[in-house]
Amino acid sequence: MKFKTCQVLNDHFSLDEKYAPYFIGKKDKKVYVSDGLEKGYIYASLYFYDEVKKEVDKLEKMIRKTHEEVLMDAPDADPAIMMIELSRRVKDAIGDDSLDAFIKEILAEQAKHISLLPDRTEIEKYENIRESILTELITTFYDITIHKAVDEGKYKTVTLSQKYVDAMTERQRKLFSPAMRMVGFLNDLRLEEFKVKPDFEIFFVPGKLNKPFAAQEEIIKENIKKLMAENS
Repeated sequence: MKFKTCQVLNDHFSLDEKYAPYFIGKKDKKVYVSDGLEKGYIYASLYFYDEVKKEVDKLEKMIRKTHEEVLMDAPDADPAIMMIELSRRVKDAIGDDSLDAFIKEILAEQAKHISLLPDRTEIEKYENIRESILTELITTFYDITIHKAVDEGKYKTVTLSQKYVDAMTERQRKLFSPAMRMVGFLNDLRLEEFKVKPDFEIFFVPGKLNKPFAAQEEIIKENIKKLMAENS
């Protein structure tokens, strides 16, 4: 699963009142997805899009705070100078210049200037950092749910921390179950007899998939792409 995929699905699919996913097609026609795995993949992509967005929002907050500090030091700085100084301070904070494209996007809200147009390298670095965030978040999700589940007789069980639950978006609360099932698939596991209580106490019986999920994932993505192309 890639962040670009999550972003495309977030931008082009919506959920109806029953949380059924549909593609917004020609003349705003609703094209529903019926295949179970394809629906699950969309649900998981939306779940993790929200997860990445929460982390990006933290980065944006840091950039804007740093921007305010630079403005206090040099309120009349030229946009190009402002960019250089803000980039330097953010780089010192995170250890690299991966956020330069994001910094330029934020600065361009107030000043249109040629120096604020990100180049291809800057865009790629920012895309890569979001991909890295997604990979880390999926790994963490797997660790705190499936990996840390303990044997309780027939089932493996785990209860999410209240801190994690409180941080969920409203959409994520609805999409948690299919997201966890999909993370199981991504790790070549099938979660049988799966259930989640309202307090996010989780029960499941793990089972190995008959074959690696990677090939199936490509088929799912191709089918979704085909649906989008045929209805655009």
